[in-house]
Amino acid sequence: MIKHILGGMLLFSMHLCLAQNTIDSLDQYIPKQMKHFEVPGLGIAVVQDGKVIYSKGFGTKTINKNESVDNNTLFAIGSISKSFTPVALAMLVDEGKLHWDDKVVTYLPYFELYDPYVTQNFTIRDLLTHRSGLKDVSGGTLWYHSNFSREEIVRRLKHLKPETGYREKPAYQNTMFIVASKVVEAVIDGSWDDFIRNRIFKPLNMEGTAITQADRKKSNNITQPHIKDKAFKLIAVKQEKLDNMAPAGSFYASASDMAKYMNFMLNNGVVGKDTLVRPRTFREIITPQFHYKVSRLHNEFTSYGFGWWITPKNGNKIIDHSGGIDGMSANCLMVKNKKFGVIVLTNTSASWLASSLMYDVAGSYLKDKDYKDFTELLYDFFPKKDSIVASNRKEARGKQITNTKPSLDMAAYTGTFTDAMYGNISIIQEGDHYRITFEHTPLFTGVLKHWHFDTFEIVWDDPRVTDGLLTFEFNGKREITGFKLDQPSLLDVDFSELDIKKKN
Repeated sequence: MIKHILGGMLLFSMHLCLAQNTIDSLDQYIPKQMKHFEVPGLGIAVVQDGKVIYSKGFGTKTINKNESVDNNTLFAIGSISKSFTPVALAMLVDEGKLHWDDKVVTYLPYFELYDPYVTQNFTIRDLLTHRSGLKDVSGGTLWYHSNFSREEIVRRLKHLKPETGYREKPAYQNTMFIVASKVVEAVIDGSWDDFIRNRIFKPLNMEGTAITQADRKKSNNITQPHIKDKAFKLIAVKQEKLDNMAPAGSFYASASDMAKYMNFMLNNGVVGKDTLVRPRTFREIITPQFHYKVSRLHNEFTSYGFGWWITPKNGNKIIDHSGGIDGMSANCLMVKNKKFGVIVLTNTSASWLASSLMYDVAGSYLKDKDYKDFTELLYDFFPKKDSIVASNRKEARGKQITNTKPSLDMAAYTGTFTDAMYGNISIIQEGDHYRITFEHTPLFTGVLKHWHFDTFEIVWDDPRVTDGLLTFEFNGKREITGFKLDQPSLLDVDFSELDIKKKN
């Protein structure tokens, strides 16, 4: 096993610069870890006391191509994007245009959730702290590769059913940060996108960072996302659009730009001599708002602030967040009281290396055995994960009942189905099989193959979507009334939220 050479005496005995032997160690260590974790390209930045002490790119932008990554190469940062909207809101708080505990409906009269009381009392603070009462990643089918605008997504949230009481338990959300971006637009003259570019990116000199697909197309230094196909082969896939969920997770940034952002966060909203957010307002962003532990390395005191997890640990204030979209993953951790930060960006869906390397660097700096033990665990488990998935697939196949037929004639299974939140889903006959298509999501199209009885396997066209099962439902007259999806979770999409009925 490769020894974690970043451990013990190596990392960051010098705060303002790295010793040459440590630089050499990182340069040698990272490519070995990339090979082990099957990562084509990686960007990393480490900051300390306002200085960038390490910033570099490794590997290739696209697998099997000679496209070198450098520290200005763009990677998706996923949900780390969320942290920018609270900064934008903080600026507006400073200007007296809104307050953290203002009601959302004050700014967005069309905002509506499952319960009138919740709708009328839901605050900006609620938007940023995952305490709506909805399920984890609720509403993913609304934004994932869909043609819904941000406003249309907000208008459809009323159809989502809660899992717990309002403010009772935390559950991670993307859609509420989309709502938060619309609150920003309600009090400014212009778009949320331009506000982020002009008020955050520009003063931080992060102008290489991209929010939208159009932004990314302007870059000639951007990585390609990679996933594992059904045969566990690493393949490149198309860049995602994701403009409609930009406030929750569509940013592409480089290690160099994210180093600037970490230093801005560690310096309490100040860049150079320019105070972008007043200290008192900025502190609210990184103040614990709601107890919320999700990681093995969080503890009973971990809370969520506005776009960040916050953990007190061994006298340190740890601020962290991960991020992922199809084919890319990122992890960021800052030690607030020591003005130290590390971010790792990778161009694969599997977040193993992004997480492992981040904790490796932070653990060495803090001399924290918990972090070091966790990276060892990830290293050891990674080679086993594909065989576990293969075993699960085999187990599912073992539950298939062979030599059965559908109970109705083939034409009876076709038609238009609908979900109140999402819209229409069509099933048409194509020769001896069926095709399913989602009206607002071109990516959700595939072939239905008979599984057993009135259950069909969905073989999706796009390799990003894991194959699932569809089971038709009937009334007492044996007429089809709808269907249920038994579909593995996809990124932040929960298909079980759909209540799909046959459209008359």
